[in-house]
Amino acid sequence: MHCRRCNSTKLIQLDKKIPEDHEVFRCQDCGYLFSPGDSTGSAAAIPTPATPVSRTVAVQSGYRPAE
Repeated sequence: MHCRRCNSTKLIQLDKKIPEDHEVFRCQDCGYLFSPGDSTGSAAAIPTPATPVSRTVAVQSGYRPAE
């Protein structure tokens, strides 16, 4: 698996709060957070629609430096 922003393979899998949560990874190089669309788990038991839907969610930091 690669980072979707910088294509790095240095990824850290973050802990889940509950087992049903999607897997979330953080890139060690650029800090990008993402959840792969092909993650397995309880979501795999949900029937898929006729048209594939991406389940990738990008998360942006809310940190803003003081001006």
